[in-house]
Amino acid sequence: MEKQSITNTSSASWIRGSCIGRGCFGTVTKAVSKIDGGVFAVKSVDLSTCLPSQSESLENEISILRSLKSHPHIVRFLGDDVSKEGTTSFRNLHLEYLPEGDVSNGGIVVDETLLRRYVWCLVSALGHVHSNGIVHCDVKSKNVLVVNGGSSVKLADFGSAMEFKKPTAEIAPRGSPLWMAPETIRGEYQGPESDVWSLGCTVIEMLTGKPAWEDNGFHSLSRIGYSNELPFIPAGVSELGRDFLEKCLRRDRSQRWNCDQLLEHPFLCQDHHSFVTESSPRCVLDWVNSDFEEDEVSDVSRVEPMVSAMARMSKLATSGGVKWESNGWVEVRANAFEESGAQLEYLVSTRVESELNTSVRPPGNEESTSAMTCELLLLLVVENIQIYVKFYSIIIRVIYFCYHHEYNNKKKLRKKSLSFSALTFYSVLHVIRIGLSIS
Repeated sequence: MEKQSITNTSSASWIRGSCIGRGCFGTVTKAVSKIDGGVFAVKSVDLSTCLPSQSESLENEISILRSLKSHPHIVRFLGDDVSKEGTTSFRNLHLEYLPEGDVSNGGIVVDETLLRRYVWCLVSALGHVHSNGIVHCDVKSKNVLVVNGGSSVKLADFGSAMEFKKPTAEIAPRGSPLWMAPETIRGEYQGPESDVWSLGCTVIEMLTGKPAWEDNGFHSLSRIGYSNELPFIPAGVSELGRDFLEKCLRRDRSQRWNCDQLLEHPFLCQDHHSFVTESSPRCVLDWVNSDFEEDEVSDVSRVEPMVSAMARMSKLATSGGVKWESNGWVEVRANAFEESGAQLEYLVSTRVESELNTSVRPPGNEESTSAMTCELLLLLVVENIQIYVKFYSIIIRVIYFCYHHEYNNKKKLRKKSLSFSALTFYSVLHVIRIGLSIS
């Protein structure tokens, strides 16, 4: 077991090793302490070339982790420094090195006992975070790291975290869209209750190996923020597990359970109480096919209310380099020191992976913004076309009815005119015949 006893670090007390991750946030490398040989991870940004949002995000994470007391289920903060390496200066965050990866890399969690243990660790960690007035803002499987040979997990990546403040008129959403709570998508609120919603989505992600919501770009934001839909709970989930998720995934945030309540839920403490009368299932999922069908939402009945909603979602989607592709969303990171009205920055959410040495270029803001704008315009054009088609079809029907009515009237008049002319002609002939017979 590698030692990790670093408490105060400086560029002179440690040696940078190989790169184990690279992304828009900067780089993650292994490092070794010169003092005791302890191995740890260093998250760094190049101060000479990084964007302001990158350095501010790292400073925000350092500040948040420094303010949090140590917790057994939160990645350990080991220190921070600025290092001079050649002619380059780096801002560094030192974290414990967890080589086992994240939950999303481990596939589906099918063992109910293991799932309960993971969820308990997460709820415990979030409760600690919330009790310190902090919101994580990006709870998802990629930010849940496996430890102790897969028997436990730790909450990581506090780059999007923020100190919780009283609700304001409008917020700058932070996190990953498919895990965001409805009120966050709408730009109304982001607090501890929002983390609980994300927790519910993360549990479903653990069960299925994929996000709780399908990645359909702009339409996904509409479903999460403005419909009455809830994420689909897989078939085979135990009744206690289903009830636990129902407590997390309530659209009304005031009705969601907080972390203290969730820790007392039978799903997490059933090892100490006999809540299940039938035989305990070995698996949370029985992989039974479901006949679930999504309710169709009528767009026509909500055209006007959706206008402002679409505007907000458009702003959320086009404020930065959002990549609307099925192979990955980006994480929304608001500047740590932004004031009201400041520009929202989006940085790609990249998980540290062992032996990853290739550079990942951040998506171009202009291309992503252009793609999303085109998608939004296309949606609006299609809706307008549908309205005009209905309008013109009604006009055409009215015109056809009027023409048909007019045609029938003319036909009747023509018949009457011909009948009258024939009658007159025969009458004249009859008079002539009578005249000739008399003469």
